[in-house]
Amino acid sequence: MQAAADQALGDNIAPRGVAGRARSPMAIVGMSCRFPGSRGAEAYHRSLIGGADLFSPPPRERWPWCGNDRIAVPKVGALDDVLDFDNGLFRLSPREAETIDPHQRVMLEEAWLAIENAGYAPEEFRRRSTGTFVAMYNQDFQFYARAGDWDEISRIYLAAGSARSLVPNRISYVFDFRGPSEIVDTACSSALVAVHRAVEAIRNGECEQAVVGAVSLLLEPSRLVMLQELGLLSPSGECAPFDRDSGGQVLGEGVAALVIKPLEAALDDRDTIHALILANGVNHQGASSGGLTRPDAAAQADLVRQTYRRHGLDPRQVAYVEAHGNGGGGDLSELLAFQAVFAEGVRIGSVKGNIGFLEAAGGMSQIIKIVMAIRRGMVPGTRGHRSIVEDTELRPGACRILSENIAVRELSAGIGQAAFTAAVHAYGLGGCNAHIVLSEPPPPPAVDPAPDRLPILLSGDEADDLREQAERLLQWLDREAPESLADLAFTLAAGRSHRACRRAFLVSSRSELALRLCDLARGATQPQHAGEDGAGPPDDRVGAAARRWLAGETVDWGEVLKAGRRTAIDPTPLRRRYLPLPNVRAE
Repeated sequence: MQAAADQALGDNIAPRGVAGRARSPMAIVGMSCRFPGSRGAEAYHRSLIGGADLFSPPPRERWPWCGNDRIAVPKVGALDDVLDFDNGLFRLSPREAETIDPHQRVMLEEAWLAIENAGYAPEEFRRRSTGTFVAMYNQDFQFYARAGDWDEISRIYLAAGSARSLVPNRISYVFDFRGPSEIVDTACSSALVAVHRAVEAIRNGECEQAVVGAVSLLLEPSRLVMLQELGLLSPSGECAPFDRDSGGQVLGEGVAALVIKPLEAALDDRDTIHALILANGVNHQGASSGGLTRPDAAAQADLVRQTYRRHGLDPRQVAYVEAHGNGGGGDLSELLAFQAVFAEGVRIGSVKGNIGFLEAAGGMSQIIKIVMAIRRGMVPGTRGHRSIVEDTELRPGACRILSENIAVRELSAGIGQAAFTAAVHAYGLGGCNAHIVLSEPPPPPAVDPAPDRLPILLSGDEADDLREQAERLLQWLDREAPESLADLAFTLAAGRSHRACRRAFLVSSRSELALRLCDLARGATQPQHAGEDGAGPPDDRVGAAARRWLAGETVDWGEVLKAGRRTAIDPTPLRRRYLPLPNVRAE
């Protein structure tokens, strides 16, 4: 598989040899996100392509005890459901759940959804050694741990519920992951550093795959007020990345997770590969900037050079850079760094004009923007930008801000490249810089022809679960035609948990599948059509396997179904309940 992968990637991969293992690409095979105004990667991409303004007023209802007259900024990039949580899914009592930092809670849910998006049941996913790396530096919940009006029983849970280290550790515990489990805090570059740490852990043999997450929420307003008083936030509530007249940053919230593994393993596992990580690097600027919190262009340029050199890549092959670009004073440092390394006229953009500065989760909003651009063939323009920042050191035309949507093929053709390659860049308060290089994946390898009739397997704890699944699959089929019926069958068989109440039917077309699902959704309990419930010719290998599965046997569906790849199906619906923050005790 490795030879085929290298051939498919062509010039984007350095020749194997010295440090060949260190240069081997990683595959992004699963993702899930909640960003301002959108839930899920598809909705996020559509909102960016539409140039949507996803800002809203500060969520004052979360802190009724606060004197809101101190909050002057009119808008933030807020999520609307950060206090909702499916505690039953993770076998947590409501009492314990309400003492858990909402950062932990939403990160648990996104990790679950990212694994499902990759086409795996948790019990199957953990068969490989898995690391967990979560970017987070917001400690808002510590305020409630200290000042909240908790009863004595709830206080017992607070030690684990409020500990930042428990954000990745609880994920590792719930899913029984045995690899590294780490919180990553380098301020604004945290998410990209978490990806870097995950990639290096896989390459070093610490784990075989990784779940990488990032989360930042606005749970109480003191940080908002502090940034506002420092003059860092836009008084108009608008963010204009790389604009000479930018008024400052807009603070935002977000949570996201990726599933990462080596390309060779992803091909062997028949995963859908969303994008490749070709290179990754981090550095610190030392004292070169003359200020602890002042970004340094030379240090950022040095990081970019070293990252490409270490992985045997040419930065002039990069068609687009998704930059930190938060509309603040650091925008110029990025442009100066980019003009020193990338090809003249490189296209630059930033998502922060749409959703704001998501702190530790910001890098995830950048990565998923590029991954979805690769999947859908279109890079969103940068909202809010009008005229590029001016400086005597910045050459006119060295960096061009992408203001309009553009096809990835047009960007690649503009620099004479066949494959689309993009960079994601961030710098952190305190001087830690990070850089990730992404590329479109190779064409999937050929698989065996699909059998004439494919098994569709549904299971649950009771009959109502099956009807609910049938309804959800019908809705999904109406919205998104599956790339392949074989992919759907393989994912349902090999990538879902199998419960005691089971139904199976064999189908040969999408229309036949819809008919079977309609019957089940209506509550039919007996086979209504030939081929349902595993019926078929006695010598039919697939039908025989379906009958064994219906009888409660464990079936190796990877061996039975040689066709099909894991694909993203509508995830298990979360049954979330509202868990409010505690009342704050009077001083």
